Amino acid sequence: TGQNALNQIEEFNKIYKLSGLIMTKLDGTAKGGVLLSITEKYKLPIFAIGIGEKEDDLQPFVAKDFVKAFLDKNN
Repeated sequence: TGQNALNQIEEFNKIYKLSGLIMTKLDGTAKGGVLLSITEKYKLPIFAIGIGEKEDDLQPFVAKDFVKAFLDKNN
């Protein structure tokens, strides 16, 4: 869930100063809104997102493409 992701970021960041994110399993998530919450709260860039289980499903993060897909999915 989104809250679980926020808690994990908080705990990891206590141990090791995070420099950015690679988010996986977005194909199984109803909404990718957790990315917006994480980047707003922690000011971390998103380097890549995983949209499936195959190696090729890990894609560089392109904000414009993500926002378009996010809005299309939630309409």
